[in-house]
Amino acid sequence: MRGIESALWGVLGKDPELKISKTGTPFTTMNVTVTVGKADDGKDVGQWIRIVCFGATAEQIAARAKKGDRVYCEGTLTQNTWTVANGDTRTGLNLAAWKVEKLAAIGKNRQFREKGHEPPPTGFKRIVEDYGANPDRPVATKYRRERPKIQGIDDFERGDDLPF
Repeated sequence: MRGIESALWGVLGKDPELKISKTGTPFTTMNVTVTVGKADDGKDVGQWIRIVCFGATAEQIAARAKKGDRVYCEGTLTQNTWTVANGDTRTGLNLAAWKVEKLAAIGKNRQFREKGHEPPPTGFKRIVEDYGANPDRPVATKYRRERPKIQGIDDFERGDDLPF
């Protein structure tokens, strides 16, 4: 085996590029920054990793992901060394990924709907909380997951005989 099996999540630095190899295999290359710690001034310190994936995974991530999206990657991590035009030696990390998934962006680009007009998500029931006469706190809409009815357990909670 070559490299280290690794899993990471990071943020895309630019849009993924879908290319076709000489043998006709689609592949996607992308640069991802992974936060590795904090500097003395409190800012995040990141490590850039070049990701490459092949086949259907490459086509799917190229179609769905864009700059700034979070992605989760699993693959083989290697370190490469090269010399730039001015003679300096550089090193970088590469990940040959067998799994790349775009992560959900909770709250990012969310469209807010007018109060009272948003349907509850599937499997949830809507709960409205009114904070009374305080005009500074509007009516809050929350959603609670509906508990599925489980035969036997719900009967027991009502005081019925157990089903066995």
